[in-house]
Amino acid sequence: MDVTNFSSQPHWRHCYRNICTDNFVERKHSFPSPFTTSFKTHSRTKKITMSSEVVFNLEYLTRLEESARTLESTPQQRSEMMFKAQREVDAYLEQLSLDHPTGWVIPPKETQGQDKLVQPGQYQVQSGPNQVQSGPDRVQSGPYQAQSGPDQVQSGPDWVQSGPDQVQSGRGPHETEPLPIQENGVSIDEVLRDFSRIGNEMEREGHPGHMAYVPGNSTAPAAIGDFLAASFNPYSLNVASCRRAVKMQQMIVQWVGRLFGYPSACAGNLTSGGTVATMVAMTTARDHKVPRSKDYSRSVLYLSELTHDGVAKCLSTLGMREAVVRKVPVDDKYRMDVNILRKFIENDVQNNLLPFLVVATTGTTDVGSVDPVPAIRAVATQYNMWLHVDACYGGFFVLCNSAKHLFEGVETADSIAVDPHKGLYAPFGTGLVLVRNGTLLRNSNTRQHGNYMQDQLTNPEDWNPEDLTFEQSAHFRAPRVLLPLQLYGVATFRDALQEKLELAKYLYLRLKGQAHIQVVEPVLSTVLFRIPGVSDNTNRALLREITTDGRFFITTTTVKGVLYLRVIIFCYRTHRQDVDVFINKVKDAVVKMELPEVEFCHAG
Repeated sequence: MDVTNFSSQPHWRHCYRNICTDNFVERKHSFPSPFTTSFKTHSRTKKITMSSEVVFNLEYLTRLEESARTLESTPQQRSEMMFKAQREVDAYLEQLSLDHPTGWVIPPKETQGQDKLVQPGQYQVQSGPNQVQSGPDRVQSGPYQAQSGPDQVQSGPDWVQSGPDQVQSGRGPHETEPLPIQENGVSIDEVLRDFSRIGNEMEREGHPGHMAYVPGNSTAPAAIGDFLAASFNPYSLNVASCRRAVKMQQMIVQWVGRLFGYPSACAGNLTSGGTVATMVAMTTARDHKVPRSKDYSRSVLYLSELTHDGVAKCLSTLGMREAVVRKVPVDDKYRMDVNILRKFIENDVQNNLLPFLVVATTGTTDVGSVDPVPAIRAVATQYNMWLHVDACYGGFFVLCNSAKHLFEGVETADSIAVDPHKGLYAPFGTGLVLVRNGTLLRNSNTRQHGNYMQDQLTNPEDWNPEDLTFEQSAHFRAPRVLLPLQLYGVATFRDALQEKLELAKYLYLRLKGQAHIQVVEPVLSTVLFRIPGVSDNTNRALLREITTDGRFFITTTTVKGVLYLRVIIFCYRTHRQDVDVFINKVKDAVVKMELPEVEFCHAG
């Protein structure tokens, strides 16, 4: 009898025993089709005769099946899990408010005077097995209790403190270890209770007081989009696998392309973030401008001193670690100095180097400044260079009429990177790359399928996402971007972004009127300020005073050798009343520092 021989595979050998003499009760569809078997009937049972080299145990297979079916959840089980998960989400989101008794951005560094954070009778929220209650002076959360009385904030046996400088954990790092991976599972209540602790041990992205870095935001429809993507789980990078999923992604890419004035011949892809989007663009630039690897060591990349560090990082991943990187100084408005750029390039050409790529930024992370793209484009064209635009932070401000002029010339760039997980409030892990000439992008990434896919029907006219990026088997990211846009409409996002621009101007004008404060006029939604004429340590002391209770999270940055306190207003939950509270905090902090009287304010 001809049978498939699994006996030579170690992971099968220990699982089965020889069953030539075993009897089994007859079962319908007892054996999978790859096994060829012969049967001899003995009364009410069937004896199975197989090659002595094949080992197979029907009872063992049945037990495996019963266990594996645990993964096949029922509608009732799914509803119960989703309901309990939603309660945890609601309990967390309730705290993303300056008015909530535990509504901090980061766990407070200072614990004295915390009774001021609790308003009697406010915010009573209950969450099933993990209850959150707030009365006159207490917040409780299941087995992990947080209490805020006259002089303390505690979180059960494991409490965390985090300010600008430190993170402390009450009993040591092991106290905050996640629930371990075990041989046998536990209840959904235990899993969710453990997971929800993350809300007390993190920078709370999406909090109105989170004004550091470029805070992440996520909307409810975006979360639902991720749930749908994971549940349907299509392979979304090939038309043959799911044409509709591909169309959804292409629709987003083309819509973003039109925002920046790109032609319909552009192509792009959703990526895991801005750095990967930049890497895909730089790969295309490398293949088009520096086709021979022997020239990598004399290739030159030009950045401004304020370009995001992720751009230069990509060179190593691209195999161009030996390439030369020139950091161009910025002018008094924090824009790339095009005259110095030109001098750098002229000097490199004279030294037999190969200028191949220049990166302009529309919304620097430190300042929010915008490089002069038309002038940089002219230089790039003169020297046959690729122009890439980093629009990861500032890009979606192009939706706002008051900011459109800042993006003049971007339509001429060879490639653009932009982050929907910033300006479109998608979850982290959502970037987007655009290449003006889509054919160049495709040439750099076209996939050559293995033999196992030789029967797949393909059409050369189809532009599959897997041929426009190095990623394969990527998450289906389109729903997290598309559902919120479809549900709320573009106008809602435009208004939210325009509000942030207006709030930045509002903060600038309010701080400009304060004694002892020097403030830099914002271009987008980032505001820099400092106390002039004092040491950097004094400005850091101001930062600590502002952030000590955890209600606001800002950081410092150093620009052109000067240390500033940096505020970015980007969270969609941040509104004027939140900015007013922040302004009062700055004023109170300055007063506490007892600085000498001045006759006028300092404005930058």
